[in-house]
Amino acid sequence: MPGSRTIDLAFARIRSTSPDPGPPLVYLEGGPGGSGLQTWAQQPERYLCFLEFGDVIALDQRGIGLSRPNLTGPFRLDLPLDRVVTREEYLAEHLAKAAETAAFWRERGTDLDGYTTEENADDVAELMTALGYDTFRTSGGSYGSHLSLSVIRRHGERIDRSLIYGVEGPDDTFKLPSATDRHLGRLAELAAEAPELDGRVPDLLGLMRRVFDRLSKEPAVVDGLVIGEFDVKALTATGMGFHPFLKMLPRLFLAMESGDFTWWAGHVRKQRTAPVDNLMALVMDSASGATAERLHRIERETSLLDDLMNFPFPHIGEAVGAPDLGDGFRAPVSSAVPALFMNGTLDGRTPETNALAVMKGFANSHLILAENAAHQAVHNLPEVFGAVRDFMHGRPVTLMDVRLDFTFEPAP
Repeated sequence: MPGSRTIDLAFARIRSTSPDPGPPLVYLEGGPGGSGLQTWAQQPERYLCFLEFGDVIALDQRGIGLSRPNLTGPFRLDLPLDRVVTREEYLAEHLAKAAETAAFWRERGTDLDGYTTEENADDVAELMTALGYDTFRTSGGSYGSHLSLSVIRRHGERIDRSLIYGVEGPDDTFKLPSATDRHLGRLAELAAEAPELDGRVPDLLGLMRRVFDRLSKEPAVVDGLVIGEFDVKALTATGMGFHPFLKMLPRLFLAMESGDFTWWAGHVRKQRTAPVDNLMALVMDSASGATAERLHRIERETSLLDDLMNFPFPHIGEAVGAPDLGDGFRAPVSSAVPALFMNGTLDGRTPETNALAVMKGFANSHLILAENAAHQAVHNLPEVFGAVRDFMHGRPVTLMDVRLDFTFEPAP
């Protein structure tokens, strides 16, 4: 916008290893709030696999990492440890500290209306122009897929093709409780048949209900820390979709049923005293929001984990004064850009139903389902990368599904 303040975007360009490179690929991290430069430093394999096709751009999106301003604030949650903390208390503390964070950055001249996925998408196009690229490719998962879809909608004429995994469609920012229960049901089926659990978890959902019911009546106490039902439900929701936690889940609930809350104690302490999320992440998700129809569906659906996959959203948007991108932004994307969609069947955050819905708007698309994959990048798995190579070279993709090994941790 003319006359507005400027921001600095940090990025790295990794030159292609190909003697005849194709269009560059900009890798869009998830979150929102993930740092592309940090991923490049800590997990370079996420980027290196693409260098055979063209240059790769690692980006710190506006408000995060080495981009300036970085909207991390100085505030932490400050909830008591020596008694049960209710959902209402958790929410009030989140809202208060988020509002303080927003005020902190507004006092320093930050216009939060600029921290939306549409502005983020325009950053991508402007960066590629500044680097001298007329056309480019995108790759992104989770929020990175949400951002990729916005880049395609706004700048599709410049995009050669796109890799989209862990799909979060335009109206998928807030999760459906019914999808959470489907995910838990799949885990329960696996647990019932898992030889490593020795038949000790024939009904994972029943086990979880018993633990939640016990905590609602009699909170656990570990070294003076009082752990309630909400603590465990919220932590469980946070872990949904991530392999390390999913593999521990039956063991952790068996331990709680026998009275051992050791693992949970450290995480509850962190949950009650955690730093407030980067303001960029809070505003981006709030601005993407949800249609009234989806919000109504979330309110009327029930789940073993309630609506905690979204907590503390959507309430936090009002607390930070986030803009609203409106239902035009949340409408399905329609595009001729070639797109390769990839999703895991154990992804509790972005279920494969998201990918199936989004790809209906893409005239030239293909879906690879990775059975037992969770909320993770699957493009660089050996089972999948051959199909990615075909896609990047414009050849037909025939791979439809792959199966990954999934083993629970043994029961205690």
